Amino acid sequence: MADIVSTAIINCKYQHTPKKSITFVRAGEKAQQRQSPPGGLLNTAQDWKLQVDLGRQLKFPEYILSTSLRPDMVITSDASKQVVLVELTVPWEDRMEEAHERKRAKYTEIVVECRNKGWKARCEPVEVGCRGFAGQSLPRTLKLLGVKGQLCRRAIKTIIEAAEKASRWLWIQRGDPWSSGQLGHKSGADQPRLGRPSEGV
Repeated sequence: MADIVSTAIINCKYQHTPKKSITFVRAGEKAQQRQSPPGGLLNTAQDWKLQVDLGRQLKFPEYILSTSLRPDMVITSDASKQVVLVELTVPWEDRMEEAHERKRAKYTEIVVECRNKGWKARCEPVEVGCRGFAGQSLPRTLKLLGVKGQLCRRAIKTIIEAAEKASRWLWIQRGDPWSSGQLGHKSGADQPRLGRPSEGV
């Protein structure tokens, strides 16, 4: 999902590049105002930065707020003072709603404190079932950010396949002893990039 958000940020920066054009208006007529193309949250600023928590390395931007919590993704725009927390969970399909509420509650205090400091903050928990079913939160969050249409459908398919692959790998490895170093291994055909294990898998 981080790759998809990163691509969306780059695309939005290109879309913000002004294109100069000359509009001819007949005498007595008024020039029609051009409507800007509909976009998502990422279209509201040009300086978005994405931070991803891989291997428990993410540190929440201290100039915004000092906290020990580490969301999976933090998307920030200093110019517009916006911060978006994205938390991805891969639970059993019948526990998606529970996982969503748990993650939202976990980061409620951060969101409130960021808002008190003048930031437009929001938390978007996203759930993808370990057997490949995408919760409603996934397309909703992608569309909120500005990933729509065919790009959104393609992104959902990619994320679902990654979740299935990671779940399958965990199932195959279920009998082997775990070590903290396993999460830092490079992903490959037989070892998908997991990030960190989530509750309910």
